[in-house]
Amino acid sequence: MNAKVRGALIWSFAERYASLVVNIASTMVLARLLTPQDIGVYSVCAAFVTIATVMRDFGISEYLIQEKELSETKLRAAYSGAIVIGWSVGLVAMLLRHPLAIYLKEPAVVDVIGILALNFAILPFASPAFALLTREMQFRRIFVIQLSSTIVHASTGVLLALNGHGFRSMAWASVANTAFQALLLLVMRPPGTLLMPGLTGLRYVFGYGSFFVMSRLLEVFTRNAHEFIIARTFGLTAVGLFSRAMGLLEMFYTNVTSAVQRVATPAFADQHRQGENLTALYAQSTGMITAIAWPFFGFVALMSRDMMRLLFGPQWDAAAPICTLLALAIMPTYLYTLGPNLLNATGNVAKRLRINLIYSPIHLVVILAASRFSVEAVAACWVVSNLVALGLYLKAMRELLGTTMQALLGPCLKSVGVALGSIAAQALMAQLVHFYALPALVALLLTGGAGLAGLVVAAQALRHPLAHEVTRALGHLRKRALP
Repeated sequence: MNAKVRGALIWSFAERYASLVVNIASTMVLARLLTPQDIGVYSVCAAFVTIATVMRDFGISEYLIQEKELSETKLRAAYSGAIVIGWSVGLVAMLLRHPLAIYLKEPAVVDVIGILALNFAILPFASPAFALLTREMQFRRIFVIQLSSTIVHASTGVLLALNGHGFRSMAWASVANTAFQALLLLVMRPPGTLLMPGLTGLRYVFGYGSFFVMSRLLEVFTRNAHEFIIARTFGLTAVGLFSRAMGLLEMFYTNVTSAVQRVATPAFADQHRQGENLTALYAQSTGMITAIAWPFFGFVALMSRDMMRLLFGPQWDAAAPICTLLALAIMPTYLYTLGPNLLNATGNVAKRLRINLIYSPIHLVVILAASRFSVEAVAACWVVSNLVALGLYLKAMRELLGTTMQALLGPCLKSVGVALGSIAAQALMAQLVHFYALPALVALLLTGGAGLAGLVVAAQALRHPLAHEVTRALGHLRKRALP
């Protein structure tokens, strides 16, 4: 990795980890202030609005990041597209909230979606500027913007929950986050980008966006469809339990995976604009993230009950088995987690759409079949569709880059050894802490420490790229510490 990418990753991870501290603290408080019913209501509405959010962006952010020659005309067109699409989608969300409430037999859905829909009126003024900062890899500014808005989000949610606003607390927190972020972007956007909207070139924006948004709609709907299926079959309390289990795993996505993906798209796009080969960057990046992700999900699978009880309290114990199954099922996805970023950055959004047209129906059929048995079966069946997606993305990337499977996934073979070393150490320690019935916090710290030690030893022994990057970073810190 070059210095520019390393610097971007440092700031991206710094923002995610700082936000993690804030989010964990607020989540622990909200889990005790809100009931599973409250969480279930908000989760279903958030899933619906997430699908609408994909339509709202319409791939305009990705278009701005990957565009080789970004002129003022194209930027004006992007602003126009963001406003037209964003406000239209917000209006549709408002109109559909009543039918959704009737389908779910939950009147509270009307209020929550009505509040969340306010985001669509604000976001078109923020998202293009955010995309430009990402294109220029200005992750130091993004750090300030994201962390500040996260603090606003968390404090708003907790204060409203303390004052008895229930499920509405999380909805208003989302609006506060969006509004504050838009204000910061108005001040910190790149110079010369505060432009009036324009229509010239709009068809190029929508040309890229149409493939992107169809692909993302399929992905988001497929990823959130279980919320509606579980709600209809098992009730909203089951949705709350499943959502809490998934939310624990998504902390890794939010604070690690997305930090890498956020840098990956502009980094891939930059190398693509320069005509460089992307295989080595993809292989190294995937090798690094699998060496971190697989030990983490092994830790969650082993210690899900302790994590649930410590973070959220004993009322969420029933979510632990679900969390364990989901952690195991998610592991294969980290072999292709940067695949969508690579396709977007090179303008191959049509390939991404074709993959999702195959993957999405398979996933939905599998989820529907599993829902005939239990919520745990729904969690376990995720592995089937994840393996299907893995095969599809690897095929597409091999064809696009003209490379081999060994070149794409070579470093990941070492990641298998790193993960096995870490998980073996965790499993041994987990047996000891559970045998002696140690408190949850002590058990998690000891097991996590054993896993980290196993990861470091295995990475050094196998000469994994992660060990090289860690050694390099420590050496840099030592040099800076010396007078």
